[in-house]
Amino acid sequence: MENENRPTPYIPEYDFDIIGIIKEGFRRIEGVKGTFVAAFGVYIVVAIILQMILGLVFPSPPAPAEPNLLNQQIITILSYPVLMPLMVGIIMLAINYSRGESIAFKDVFNYYHLTGKLALAGIFIYIMTVIGFILLILPGIYLSIAYVFALPLIVDKGMDVWEAMELSRKTVTQHWFKVFGLMFLLSLIMGLGALVFGIGLIWAIPLMFITLYGLLYVSIFD
Repeated sequence: MENENRPTPYIPEYDFDIIGIIKEGFRRIEGVKGTFVAAFGVYIVVAIILQMILGLVFPSPPAPAEPNLLNQQIITILSYPVLMPLMVGIIMLAINYSRGESIAFKDVFNYYHLTGKLALAGIFIYIMTVIGFILLILPGIYLSIAYVFALPLIVDKGMDVWEAMELSRKTVTQHWFKVFGLMFLLSLIMGLGALVFGIGLIWAIPLMFITLYGLLYVSIFD
């Protein structure tokens, strides 16, 4: 009954300049690069360890045999209770930093009390996106971008899983191609940053989170 009485979330109107927001992101990363690189490094290490452990339980045949796609999907989903709160921790670092709050590396572990909600959101997003890719690929691409703000909305605004997913989707849809363009450029910067012994990631990692969440998310939903 509570959900029936809850008002429909307002869909905010917004606009942004892709190059302008990336330039502002570069300006904002000064002084916090180490925090974001360390946090993301922990996320990658934990993800690798989980893949190794779960891979023992749900093994795939050795190359050159075809990989076991079902086992890979099971491993992905089972990793969400550990990885989703960590990812949200990094996202919230960017959001809180943009709001002028002090941030610290340990803050990335602050969201495990929401493990159930975040893992469920990750599973829903994964399933919806996979179904979208099965349906001629384009719906999957659309949803993979449209749900980009779902996780922080759950933590930051206290929303239910589906409510956050729908608000993110409807909001991003207003300027889907711009959000896609921003994420594509940030991914390209990440890729280029990894080329030279990963040195460029010192700038690329904080740039991605601060630009997408610290700047764009905050400008839309605050």
